[in-house]
Amino acid sequence: MALPTDITTGAQTVTTTGAVTPTAGLSVAALTGDYTLAIEVDNLTAGATARLQIEDTTNAFTGANALLVWDVTGQVEAQVQSIKKTWRKYELPDSKFGVSGGAFRLNVTQLNGTSPSLTVHSWIEQ
Repeated sequence: MALPTDITTGAQTVTTTGAVTPTAGLSVAALTGDYTLAIEVDNLTAGATARLQIEDTTNAFTGANALLVWDVTGQVEAQVQSIKKTWRKYELPDSKFGVSGGAFRLNVTQLNGTSPSLTVHSWIEQ
């Protein structure tokens, strides 16, 4: 079984858009071989929508690229259900994985609804 390495610092609860902690992302410059990226939504307010984006960069996110985008609609209830999506390396041929200065981070680019709250976790398995 592959060992997970967090892109986010464990599960993070957010109520606004923006990069999810840590905002500096995870360095993937020294990584080689196959990998799987994962995002898991543990909670999303009923009626809320979220657009989650894994971004990659080689310049500390001064110029981030959208590597993948996933739209989620609530309600996702904590401790009752979660939604998980994964992507393999071959599905993301232009990623900065193994490239000098390469890093990944999770960004919530849209979070809509009445008082929306999202709990999300992202990691890489290699």
